Amino acid sequence: MAVNPEVEEQSQSNNITNVSVPDDLVKPKNFGGFNEEYGDGESEEDRRAQQLKLSRSRISLDGVEAFANNPNATWLVNMGRGPGHRIIPEATPEQIEGKIANGDGTRGIFTVVEPADLDVYRSLLPAPLKMPKHPVVGATLLDMNTHGRVNRFLEGRLSIKALCPDGLESWLVISTPVPYNLQCREGVVWGWPKYVADHISLDREKDSARAEVVYQSEVRYSLDFTAGPVADEKALKAFGRVEGGNTVSWHWIQGGAVLMRQGRGPGFDTGPGPRIVDWQAGQVKVHIKQTDKWAGLIPEDSVSDGCYQRFIGGGQGDSVWTKLATVGGMPRHNGQSVPIRIPKF
Repeated sequence: MAVNPEVEEQSQSNNITNVSVPDDLVKPKNFGGFNEEYGDGESEEDRRAQQLKLSRSRISLDGVEAFANNPNATWLVNMGRGPGHRIIPEATPEQIEGKIANGDGTRGIFTVVEPADLDVYRSLLPAPLKMPKHPVVGATLLDMNTHGRVNRFLEGRLSIKALCPDGLESWLVISTPVPYNLQCREGVVWGWPKYVADHISLDREKDSARAEVVYQSEVRYSLDFTAGPVADEKALKAFGRVEGGNTVSWHWIQGGAVLMRQGRGPGFDTGPGPRIVDWQAGQVKVHIKQTDKWAGLIPEDSVSDGCYQRFIGGGQGDSVWTKLATVGGMPRHNGQSVPIRIPKF
């Protein structure tokens, strides 16, 4: 019996397989090392490194999601591995020096600004977060994982200090532009208010730098750094990476949300932190699109003391997520859900 070629082709097209991650990269043990993600993205090794990035991202997201949905868990250390069992092994001194010589690390513009309108500030703090003792606004833009790394990307951050239910203060990020869907998905699942911009740029000269976020063909957020003297260099350095290593965010769960801190927690040593390899003080002019609801936080085109810096990680310290409160959630056996549940520390 003759087979119509068109019918046979249509029948075969009903069978299709999409492979997201190669079989040898899907297991949780495959988190990569310090030399597995370098290159310009064109070689076979770099393509596999990108797959490794996707695999690691999926595994991390699964771990945080399971933690958020577990009402009996308060801390998530190293994605469930426990203290001392880090996801990325700590770099040796030789590896750190090699990364510095290679131009690797994270760089960006950083500043903190006194809020201009405390009512606007207060309106951006959802319960159970409260006003801190000294309200302050952080404005940064970072070039993450520099020097041709496969997963290099730019990320803007506008944040405010908040008093948490456990009595510690943390940074609440209220706007986070990124250039790619992968980083946006990661952040949104982790409770960060990320969105995909048209494009983001960071241009550095000897004594200046400009960071710019364009969204829907308009400059929505920008930072202009000019080197120069500052009022209190020691205090400025104390802010470090501003919100780096101590942020809170809302993680969505079915029927509610969980407030979690990413960073330090009671009883946990998070290590020595990153190594600063380039730091320059000066003034930073911050521009926020005036129709954004948080624009009133700071004066339009404000200028404040800030810095340009580059720092190197290395896997130091434990990764710690702390659950601070749960709002709503799936109904209990009697059909009722508790509005806000705060764990005891």
